[in-house]
Amino acid sequence: MVTEQQVVLVIFILSFVLILAEYLHRTIAAWFGSIIMLLYGHWTGVFDTHGESLEHAMLGWIEFEVIGLLLGMMVFAAILELSGFFEFIAIKAAKMSGGDPWKLIVLLGTFTTLLSLVIDNVTAIIIIAPVTLRICIRMEINPVPPLLAEAILSDTGGVASMVGDPPNVMIAAEAASRDMDHFGFNGFLFRLGMLTLIAWIATLGYMRWYYRDWAKSKPHNVESLLEEDEWNAVDDRKLMYTTLAILMLTVVMFSAKEFFHLEIEIHAIALTGAGLALVAARPADHELRGGFMHMITEKIEWAALMFFVGLFILVGAVGNVGYLSDLAYWIYDNFGSNEIMLAVAIVWVSAIASAIVDNIPFTAAMIPVIVSIGEANPSVDIEPLFWALAMGAGFGGNAPAPT
Repeated sequence: MVTEQQVVLVIFILSFVLILAEYLHRTIAAWFGSIIMLLYGHWTGVFDTHGESLEHAMLGWIEFEVIGLLLGMMVFAAILELSGFFEFIAIKAAKMSGGDPWKLIVLLGTFTTLLSLVIDNVTAIIIIAPVTLRICIRMEINPVPPLLAEAILSDTGGVASMVGDPPNVMIAAEAASRDMDHFGFNGFLFRLGMLTLIAWIATLGYMRWYYRDWAKSKPHNVESLLEEDEWNAVDDRKLMYTTLAILMLTVVMFSAKEFFHLEIEIHAIALTGAGLALVAARPADHELRGGFMHMITEKIEWAALMFFVGLFILVGAVGNVGYLSDLAYWIYDNFGSNEIMLAVAIVWVSAIASAIVDNIPFTAAMIPVIVSIGEANPSVDIEPLFWALAMGAGFGGNAPAPT
C-alpha cells in the first residue's frame, strides 16, 4: 500500500522531472508541484507543521535570504544596464582589442568573469551577450566563440563568489543560518578564487586552440569601430557613476561583514544597497523619471525569483516527511564518517548531476541532505561538504555547453 509520505515523494519527483525536462517553464512546473503539495497536505495532514497552519509552515521552508540577495543584485544590474554601462564596456573592449578577434574574447571573457563575481551569472550573460552579438555583427565575425567563452567564464567566475552563482547563494544562506563563519563573500573568493583563475586560464587556452582558425580571421569595419566614442553608449553618466559607487560600497560591506563579524545579514546589505541605488537614481532626462521604476521592474527576473520560491517549497516538503534524512543516512552508511571520502563523493556526484540537469534544483535538494549527514553524526564537519557541493555544482554546470 502506498503511504502518504511516498505520495509526497512522487509529487516531488514528478515536479523535478517537469522542471528538468522543460515541458513547462520551470517556474510553472515548480509552482504546480508546490500547489499540489499544499492541497495534498491539507487533505491528508501528512506534514508536521508544529501546530502552525500549513501555509505558515511552507513560508518557513522558503529561503527568503536567497530571494532578497538575488533581487538586490538584479536591481543593480538593471540600473547599470539602463545607464548604458555594459554597452560602454563592450565597445571599450572592442576598441582595446584593435580589431583582433582573439583579444576581443580575452577582454570580454575577463569582464564577464569579473561581472559574475557581483551579479548572478545568468543575469551577467543576459546583459553582456546582446552587446557582444552587436559588436560581432558589426565586425562581421562569427559570434559563437566569444559568446561561448562568456557563457563558460560566467559560470566559472560565479564559483568564486557568494553572490555570483545561485547554488552558492543557497549554500551561503544555509551556512549563515548555522553560524558557519567561512561562507561569506571573502570565504568564497579566497577559497575558490584560485580554482576560478585556473578555470579562466584553461578556458581561454582551450578556446585559443579550438578556434585557432577563427582567431586568425580578418574582421571588417574595424576603422569605424576604433573611431567610435564609447561614451555615446552611456545614456546617463551621473546615473552610471552613482550606481557603480553604491555597488562598490555594497561589495565592500559584503567583505566587511565577514571580516569584522558585523551583525547584519548579507541579503539585508544587498537590499539596502539596491534601495539606495533606486533612491539615488535620478535620470538626467526628466521625461524618464516618471517611468524609471517601471523600466527597472521590467528588467528584474521575477520568473527566476518565483522559481526559487516554488523550489524551496518542494524541497521543504520532501524534507519534512523525512526522505532527505533517509538519503543522508544512506550516504553516511556507505561512505562512513570519512570527511575526505564524503567530500570527494559529493564533488563528483554534484559535477556529474549538474552536467546532466540544472544545478539549481540539484543544489537545493542536496543542501538539506548534507545538513542531515551532520545531524546523523555530529562528529562529521559538514563545512568541507558544502565547499565540495559548491565546486561540483559550479564547475559541473559548464559540461553541457556546446563546443
